[in-house]
Amino acid sequence: MRYLMLTAIIAVAFMKSCTPVERDAYQAIVSSRAFLRSVSQQHPECASASSPVCTYLSQAVSAKDLLIDATEAYCAGPDFDNGGSCNPPAKGTPKAIQLQAKLSAAVRGYNQAAADLKGAIGK
Repeated sequence: MRYLMLTAIIAVAFMKSCTPVERDAYQAIVSSRAFLRSVSQQHPECASASSPVCTYLSQAVSAKDLLIDATEAYCAGPDFDNGGSCNPPAKGTPKAIQLQAKLSAAVRGYNQAAADLKGAIGK
């Protein structure tokens, strides 16, 4: 449920003007849902077994969750917290620099985890 709510909120933010880091996060979050669900359905053994595919799947899910958390931290503010658009921190402030760096790192982390998983399943 949290994932669906965040996706809807980010979609609203995306439709309005957003920064490249917000756009990258949005695209990664949206694409992660279908991809990770598909892999989970193709590999039901991952619910109770350990294999390289299962390990990569677990890492990708964790990276996606971290990306959602980083996006929530970056966008936190009165509008975003009430279901509106992203409230990024003021440009040039130490908080903005830190949160943007963390969000960018989370996007890269998810993209790498997804690429590793795709490699493990042969896509």
